[in-house]
Amino acid sequence: MTATVEQTQAELPRLLALATQGEEVLITVEGQAVAKLTAVPRPKRTPQEIERWLAELDQLRGRASTGKVGLTVEQILEEDRGNGAA
Repeated sequence: MTATVEQTQAELPRLLALATQGEEVLITVEGQAVAKLTAVPRPKRTPQEIERWLAELDQLRGRASTGKVGLTVEQILEEDRGNGAA
């Protein structure tokens, strides 16, 4: 898509939305291209980063655990509906 500077100023939120969806917006001044609006690629996590994150999550779960065990959400819903014997 091509947009003038004036259009870009007036419609920046819409143009940003287009860019985040993968469309490139070419910005022109007096018919000459001067800039291109594109999305910034999201960084991919490496398998090591994912493993490190999962390990940290496991540690946080351990620290936050009270050790108490109760009904699952499904069991509570079934009981609330009158279908459970709990």
